Amino acid sequence: MLEKNLSQSTRRGWRRIGIVAASVVAALGLGATAAIALTTSHSATRFTQIQVRTGDTAWTGATTAWTDVPGAATTFSVPTGQSRMFDATFSAESHCASSGWCSARVVIVTPSGSVVELRPTVGTDFAFDSPSDLWEGHSMNRTSYYWGAGTYTVKVQAALVAGATSFRLDDWNFGVRAYAS
Repeated sequence: MLEKNLSQSTRRGWRRIGIVAASVVAALGLGATAAIALTTSHSATRFTQIQVRTGDTAWTGATTAWTDVPGAATTFSVPTGQSRMFDATFSAESHCASSGWCSARVVIVTPSGSVVELRPTVGTDFAFDSPSDLWEGHSMNRTSYYWGAGTYTVKVQAALVAGATSFRLDDWNFGVRAYAS
């Protein structure tokens, strides 16, 4: 009798686990659907060029305005009749002090001189680092739309946000890949 009750109890337990698992999968599915509505995608047919810059000297020149990270810039020329999408990765040892957070972004300077933030375009909403911790490594990846013929500069900028008083970047790597459409 105990075995029969244990068996029924075990079956009920497994049935409950199955119901909970199905509910979790359904909830995740709904969440995934909502996330898909907020994403965009682009693809490229071929990789054409990569440029990498590195720095091993500490920099603390960020202000509350966007400031170029010295040396973290590279220039690409797109031939007439072609277009390029740029994919950039910036990683660095960083330290942000006081309150608020320290932000970083990757921008492209167009042939006309316009400065356009690569995607996702979130401005100072992106916290590259925040106070209350010590040195650590951080990384970000940004992607552009396709750009036509011309010469473009892709660079990293940093800013102090919401009370941050200093932003130190050291031992950084900045790689930019160009892809043809």
